[in-house]
Amino acid sequence: MDLDQRRLSLVVRTIAIALIGQCLAALTAAGWIAATLLTGLLLGMFVAHAVRHRDALLARILGFGLVVGFGELPADHFGVVVTETLVYAPGGPHIWVSPLYMPFGWVVMMTQLGVLALGVAPRLGRTRTCVALAIAGGLNIPAHEFLALHADLWHYQNTPALFGVVPHYVILAEALLAFVVPLLLLRLSARSRWSTVVGLGLAQALCIYVAGRIAHALVG
Repeated sequence: MDLDQRRLSLVVRTIAIALIGQCLAALTAAGWIAATLLTGLLLGMFVAHAVRHRDALLARILGFGLVVGFGELPADHFGVVVTETLVYAPGGPHIWVSPLYMPFGWVVMMTQLGVLALGVAPRLGRTRTCVALAIAGGLNIPAHEFLALHADLWHYQNTPALFGVVPHYVILAEALLAFVVPLLLLRLSARSRWSTVVGLGLAQALCIYVAGRIAHALVG
């Protein structure tokens, strides 16, 4: 199995583990401790793979995700403080208005999306890859938000929501931010400078913030 296949296989495993873990957390209302442990496990799997296989491209995708994770904090502030639609469950360490596990959760998600984008782009092309990720992001978010609610992690209020749980603006924002991922990450290679990684991460974080504001203005 070559390195690209190993990377894709790892992403499939992390997606499966994440789904199982989220379901268990939802069944037990496990809260922030379960979210922290699950995020740490998934992130550890990616880091271990990058070190073990000397996967320079995965290391750069992880770096991109780390910048996005902490760069996304203003978008959380927009939801929690500005619109007062996002409510995190109390407990556990926080950074600004977000639980500490949240930026690292974004690292995991951006890494999964990035590897998938790089894996399918040679077959689908850039435009269709962007559309495919946008559709996948929009379809995935209802299940993710439903499980987060029952795991006692966060919920939404005072905004139109699918099944009373998943805000319309969050679905749209997720599709928009996923659409952008291939446009940025297809510029990365195993030899990209770290300054490029940081710049692309900041661009993605800005897109997340703008997507949230646009989506809320349109359907929030």
